[in-house]
Amino acid sequence: MDRRLQQVIFEECINRYKNLFFKLIIDKFPDREDAKDIYQDFCIHLYDRIGLLYPEQPDLFDTKSWLSTVVNNFCISILRKRNGKRQLKFVSEERSSLIRANYSDGESQTDTIIDKKQIVSLEDALDEALSVLDKRDILILKMKYYYGKPSLYISKKLNETHVDVYIGRLKERLKNRIGIRNTEEFLSRYNIEL
Repeated sequence: MDRRLQQVIFEECINRYKNLFFKLIIDKFPDREDAKDIYQDFCIHLYDRIGLLYPEQPDLFDTKSWLSTVVNNFCISILRKRNGKRQLKFVSEERSSLIRANYSDGESQTDTIIDKKQIVSLEDALDEALSVLDKRDILILKMKYYYGKPSLYISKKLNETHVDVYIGRLKERLKNRIGIRNTEEFLSRYNIEL
């Protein structure tokens, strides 16, 4: 593709959808300076996508929904790169801690796993287990199972399609992150008797 044509198409996309792109990025990255950096990285990504896709599919770059998907997928890939690496560090023999290291800026976040000998209420154990998920994912699970809201209600309120499929994947992700296979293992881990 001719570089001049690629540049013209890129500038037209940016002029037309700049506010949309930045709004979608700031939704995922609330820190304004971080969002500006990611916006610049996205512009480079978009420029490359135009060079690859425009000759075969020129109508894609006039489609607001497709461009929104490109921005969202780009943001998700950035989040995965930042949060993807994990390290297990033992604090003591009886307690362990999962250290999530965000290698891009050196910060770490610690989730403490409850001591097996400690007696815990079911609600506290569930809150502790859910703490390994994002706030939105926790909200979806609580709406479905704590408050008994139907999937259609959750879909409308949170603008999430295929809520039941999403919840199934959340359950699998939760099982993998806290390292359990079934309910009995969960109850024994937190020393809960029903």
